[in-house]
Amino acid sequence: MPEIECVQVLPKRIGEKITTRCPNPDSALYPRRDWVVIEKLSEHPNPATVEDFDDGMGPAYTAGKYLCRLAGTANEKKLAFMRIYKQIPLDGTELDSSSVRKAQASNLHDHGHVELDALKHLTESGCTVTPRLLGYQISKQDATDLVPSGYILYVVWEKVPGYPLDIDEFWSLPYHKREFIRDKFKKAYMEVLKLGYQPILGSPSKIILDKTTGDVKISGFRRAARIDPDVLWKDYNFVMFLLALNSTERDKYHPVMAEDIKHDESNDWRW
Repeated sequence: MPEIECVQVLPKRIGEKITTRCPNPDSALYPRRDWVVIEKLSEHPNPATVEDFDDGMGPAYTAGKYLCRLAGTANEKKLAFMRIYKQIPLDGTELDSSSVRKAQASNLHDHGHVELDALKHLTESGCTVTPRLLGYQISKQDATDLVPSGYILYVVWEKVPGYPLDIDEFWSLPYHKREFIRDKFKKAYMEVLKLGYQPILGSPSKIILDKTTGDVKISGFRRAARIDPDVLWKDYNFVMFLLALNSTERDKYHPVMAEDIKHDESNDWRW
């Protein structure tokens, strides 16, 4: 398969107001809200060829992440993240006529994005260790857009206190502080797993640590998997999130700075 060039297409939208309105019955849980965009943080295009689409791989789309806040003069500190999923033309058809691009339009319900499903389920299940879903909206592109009648999905979730775990800083902490974070992570991650979702892939960036309180949240469900909720804890979860090391490969680029590393003689893991 030829390599497809990934081009960012979503605008920065800084200062723009975006409204989320959910269909019934979700409108009672997630009422209409207006959001003001503060910053575009990232964009991840997911291109596809005509052959990919014909083989059932789904439409091409892009996913942009934005920092925003609730609209209103008293809401400057009510921060949230917004993900915009937008269908884009299949590779090689970007300059084709609007009728050709319109023929590619897909229904979101046929090609849903797991992030919305995961955040809805976790929020409505009362999960205490993941950001709450604050709203979403499903729209269609207009006649002059990239894929006329193609979908646009807006997903908004709260910005929880803290920041993604700095794994280099983690491995410079004394052992008792590393153990404290590991214990907090284990409890939080198990709550998520017990509700039947697992973020993919494991990364320290999905661990949100509030240094003031020591609280840990699990975020990052753009890619997630539905799993058996009867899952049992495995210490390998620590390895997946780099809270335990089973290899020295990482040391070439990010050497471990702590002087009180503990070695597990049974499997040569480092803690």
